[in-house]
Amino acid sequence: MLARLVCCWLLLALPVAAGVKDQDPDPWQKLSFPVDSFKRISSAFGWRSNATTNKGTEFHSGLDLAAPQGAYIRAWADGLVQKVAYDPRCGWQVSVDSKPWTHTYCHISAVAVKVGDVVRAGQVIAAVGATGRATGPHLHWTLRYNGELVDPYQVLLQMQQAWQKK
Repeated sequence: MLARLVCCWLLLALPVAAGVKDQDPDPWQKLSFPVDSFKRISSAFGWRSNATTNKGTEFHSGLDLAAPQGAYIRAWADGLVQKVAYDPRCGWQVSVDSKPWTHTYCHISAVAVKVGDVVRAGQVIAAVGATGRATGPHLHWTLRYNGELVDPYQVLLQMQQAWQKK
């Protein structure tokens, strides 16, 4: 229950925390859906059975968005690329700092940015892949607010509501 309350508070804090000006009609409209050719959510944020062994449970720190191999991955928000690296679990990854938010994109097959690049919401930063510990092509998308994990699905719901107002 506390995690849900914290998540909702963080969502309400986004426009102020991200430094969006008061005159903006809806700051949620300035964010971008992170992947093209989206098919479905293949794994939600939170506890799940182990995706590769099906033995035991593990905490899934992001949202898996299934898409075809090579589909464009787009920056969720304006920010500074802080990391481009390979990790055995996450595969090739890109992390973008949008103080106080950090958004990380995993399992990518190709990278279109480098550390130190300034990116804009909607800019192509990578391509969908299945690198690292993956069962097929998808984007694993993680969001952190001041270092704390946030359920990306809740963020997408806020974005959807804003886009429907257009």
